[in-house]
Amino acid sequence: MLKAMNEQGQAVISFSQPREKLEQMRHETLFCPNCKQPVILKAGEVNIPHFAHRSDGQCRHGQGESDTHLKGKMHLAKWLFQQKHPIYLEYFVKSIQQRADIITKVGKFYYAIEYQCSPIEPQELLKRTEGFLSQQIIPIWIFGPSYEQPLKQGFFKLNTAIRTSLLASPYAKSLRFFTYNPSQFTLSIHHPSTVHQNLAFSSSTTKPITNLTFQNLLIHEPTENREKDQWLLQKRRFRTKQRQFTSDEEKEYLQFLYNNRLHPQYLPACIYLPVQNYHLYHTPMYVWQTHFIMDVLDVTDVEDAFTWQDLYDGLSDFFYSRLTSAYPSCAVHPLYDYTLKLAKLGYIERKEGGTFVKKKEVHYPKTLDEALQNDRELLGQLFNA
Repeated sequence: MLKAMNEQGQAVISFSQPREKLEQMRHETLFCPNCKQPVILKAGEVNIPHFAHRSDGQCRHGQGESDTHLKGKMHLAKWLFQQKHPIYLEYFVKSIQQRADIITKVGKFYYAIEYQCSPIEPQELLKRTEGFLSQQIIPIWIFGPSYEQPLKQGFFKLNTAIRTSLLASPYAKSLRFFTYNPSQFTLSIHHPSTVHQNLAFSSSTTKPITNLTFQNLLIHEPTENREKDQWLLQKRRFRTKQRQFTSDEEKEYLQFLYNNRLHPQYLPACIYLPVQNYHLYHTPMYVWQTHFIMDVLDVTDVEDAFTWQDLYDGLSDFFYSRLTSAYPSCAVHPLYDYTLKLAKLGYIERKEGGTFVKKKEVHYPKTLDEALQNDRELLGQLFNA
């Protein structure tokens, strides 16, 4: 912990004290602000000065904090203070029995800055987020260096905690998450587009934290949009990759294609398209999109209609397993978003009352070169629309 209370009930901050004051504080009686038990000051030559419970303490606050976490909290608090935002360090919200790393007020709204370095279960993240929101405090989760898992060519590995805490409407301009590296003083704003469960490509902006403001977290937009090119790359991988180690779900999918004398190389370009809120579901999007095309659209005659309810009932098993978003978000179901994209591409037409009419047949390519060319044309049409 970075904050303790003295015998007069005054808050004492460890990192803002000169060395002489720290030596004096070693001889003072100091208490945990939450459990009121005595704490000791730890202020060596290397680590961040901080307070810790004695080994027999039972308080869950401030136990086992890493130096990375302590530095991150300190940097973020200073960053907000330099922008003249009020800061309440390690503030305990009694009504929900939760402590925030930092509470601040920006404009009319209160925010809880949570710097998360250690692993956290999605259920705990959801509980803490809902607790703050119930008090009209908007939590902003900023993840530590261990959560930064960039892969090749702009791809990023998203663990479950990040997937459930992606910040979007009504709090941010677009889907995003944040990481902070206290050893490099760099804050990163990531704009992910999920392509396969925990795999996403991300347009990321990384800057020294002093070059960013709090408002950048909520309104900053990526400066470069390579989404179409990255989707083309992912679709090529999907069509051509060797599948030596596959999950049971993948095996079942490949068996379905085999039974229909198909291979991913020869699937229509309208299969495996980006959709909203896919990051909350476990079934790969190409699985249920394939079944949409083959089980629904291919067996429907041109100018014949089908309803959204019938469509959802027929494919609902693919959406049984899902994560719960920590934030209120756009409620568009990925299957419905896919139908809208097919309408934009001219395969179907949207009518009133949740009805869709098939307008043209789906084309199956004969060669890999044809399939890749179809992907380029269709994604160009989709992203340029």
